[in-house]
This record gives sequence, structure tokens and C-alpha cells, in this order.
Amino acid sequence: AAGTAGGATTSLPRCHTAGLHVYLLPGGAAAGSYAFDIAFQNSSGHACFVYGYPGLGLQDAHHRVMPSRVTWGSSIARRDPGRHRVVLKPGRAAFASLSGSDVPFGNEHCRPSGWLEVTPPDERSFRLVRFSAPACDHGHLTVTALSATRTPRG
Repeated sequence: AAGTAGGATTSLPRCHTAGLHVYLLPGGAAAGSYAFDIAFQNSSGHACFVYGYPGLGLQDAHHRVMPSRVTWGSSIARRDPGRHRVVLKPGRAAFASLSGSDVPFGNEHCRPSGWLEVTPPDERSFRLVRFSAPACDHGHLTVTALSATRTPRG
């Protein structure tokens, strides 16, 4: 369920973490990497907007913070649509694509993650989403900006 892009009045509020249901869509893996789409569904009773890139972080299965770093741009699976306003009516969702490596670099030992911290743009609180991908390349993740539709592959 995609949202509606652009065209909103200035009185439309920004979507806040408390009013968003965040979840991962089935992903895939190939050639040493993995990719997932992250959905941000408006669970509030009013329209709101998102703009920009989500924040991400990793936790292990016991909720201990793991080292991670995030790059904004195209993921291995989807083109970055760039920052733009996405209006979400109640029940509608915006999407970002996330990718990472599942291959150790040098003498690195990849660690299993258990949770993904997902912070909506311009928010300070996050939602926890089950995430069992390995943390390789020192926890490096790449994420696209939010879009009203799942951006084209490639």
C-alpha cells in the first residue's frame, strides 16, 4: 500500500515514530550481500508526511548495541529516489531499501544481529524490528530515502 507523494499543505504534520508501524518486507541475498525493504506504515488516525532517510542501528539478540555505520544512497537492490516529501494517509506506507554485506572483511568475524533499530526521518526514537542478518563489514548498512513506492531494482 503506497502513499501519495508531494502536493501537501504546510499544515500537514510530520509523521512521528509513535504513529508509524515499521516492518521488513521479504528480502533476498546474493553474491555476498543481502537486501530488504523497510515499510513505514501510518498507524495514526490522520495524514502525515515523511521526508528523507531513516536512521538505522544494530542490536544483538540480547538487545546490546552492536557497532554499525550507515551510508545514504542506492542499495544493492534499489536506486535511491533522493529526498522528497511522501504524504501518508492512514494505513498507507512509505518504503526504504536497506542492504549490507554477509561476507567478512580481512580477519573480521561477522556477528549475528538480532534486532534492527529503525528511526524515522527527523525523529529521535526508534522502532525495533527483528533482524537476523549477519553484521559484517563492521556493521555497514546502506539505505535509500523513503519513497511512496518500492523503488525500481538496480
